[in-house]
Amino acid sequence: MLSQIHMAKSAMFAFQRKLQVIINNISNAQTVAFKKRRCEMESLFPLILRESLQDAEDVPGAASGERKKYVEYGQGVRVVDIRKHFELGTIEITNQPLDMSIEGQGFFQFRIADGTLAYSRAGNLHQDREGNVVNPNGQPLEPPLRIPQNTTDIIINEEGRVFAQTNAQPIPREIGQITLANFVNPGGLKDSGQNLYKETVSSGPATLERPGTNSVGNLRQRTLEYSNVNVIEEMMAMLLTQRAYEVVIKSINTGDSMLKSGSDIGK
Repeated sequence: MLSQIHMAKSAMFAFQRKLQVIINNISNAQTVAFKKRRCEMESLFPLILRESLQDAEDVPGAASGERKKYVEYGQGVRVVDIRKHFELGTIEITNQPLDMSIEGQGFFQFRIADGTLAYSRAGNLHQDREGNVVNPNGQPLEPPLRIPQNTTDIIINEEGRVFAQTNAQPIPREIGQITLANFVNPGGLKDSGQNLYKETVSSGPATLERPGTNSVGNLRQRTLEYSNVNVIEEMMAMLLTQRAYEVVIKSINTGDSMLKSGSDIGK
């Protein structure tokens, strides 16, 4: 009975974590470039397997050579990974000159406060007081891009070339180049908060490429990529997880009642 309660307890913790992931997805359904997460679970290693292997040989001294029979079963479940899904989200027109979306698997690169690099799919950029192009958290784009004073229009083509038009120069002048980071395994990137990711051994090092080359994708100015969360799917997943969680709680309560009844009988 204790093993059954242990299995139910492991399922309770796993479903709690799954609910947290689903709620986080729903709460970020309108976040620019947010990528949904999914809980990956697995059965815990069967505790009885070791005994099964030890008794797999013929029982010593048995004339008939009979073998002990065991049924291997898992001793519960656990969450092994919170996997990010980088499918392209919906793209909407904003008409803001520094808004950009990526039609591919590339990432914008930013220099954060500690001097290291972080990566994001969110292209909702703006310029600070000095004209530097930064993200909503004030972290500058890398390589740096600065908009000249008195700029009347900004043009960013699909290849990431940036042109600025000023009052003094009616013909747009090229002022910079936006490059995108590419990863062998984007799913291995580590969340660092503020809609940013850090590279890991699993993701591999970032490879900088011009937009439009390989698989990083083209840039689309005056548009934004929004979350790839499907709220209806998440609500259904939340209901199913809640029902499973309730079943687990009932099984724990039932096991506890049975143990208490057995204890009372033994008194």
